[in-house]
Amino acid sequence: MNGVRSIVVGLALVAAATLLVGCSDSGSDTQESSSGSASSNVPSAERPEVEKVAAIQVCRQVITSAGVMVRDYNTFMKVLNKTQSYAEVGSEDRWAVETLDTGAGVVRETISPATPADLVEDVSDFVDTSEQLAERIEREQRAGLNRASKEWDDKRTAALDRCAEYLPTA
Repeated sequence: MNGVRSIVVGLALVAAATLLVGCSDSGSDTQESSSGSASSNVPSAERPEVEKVAAIQVCRQVITSAGVMVRDYNTFMKVLNKTQSYAEVGSEDRWAVETLDTGAGVVRETISPATPADLVEDVSDFVDTSEQLAERIEREQRAGLNRASKEWDDKRTAALDRCAEYLPTA
């Protein structure tokens, strides 16, 4: 059952990424290289179109992945808090680890050279803390789990807040 669950999560995240990237109106003729550093403090409305498109693609994936990650992490924590034992959580720990790792990987893959540097920084921090939290769960390290979860929550919030600067409001 655990293997099937892993495949379903992976397919769901890949399908979401494919749909979100497919919804972009960027064409191959608009792909330009951008370091992003010169425009990291430029309001979204003034950024080059290629940066806007790249930012929207990354942010759509951050939102999608974060939702799935939070759901599965919370399910794991609910069971762990109830049982107070990794031995009694069933497959919820493995499920949380796989979702965190898969989500982090899918988000990382959406980052391109055209993604604005300020967004890359916040999203990379979110991805890194997702992987660190997954590692802590996988190693069954209860000590520091709340601290790692808090850091992950803070970095996820920062990435989502940064994304709010790039997503269309109308």
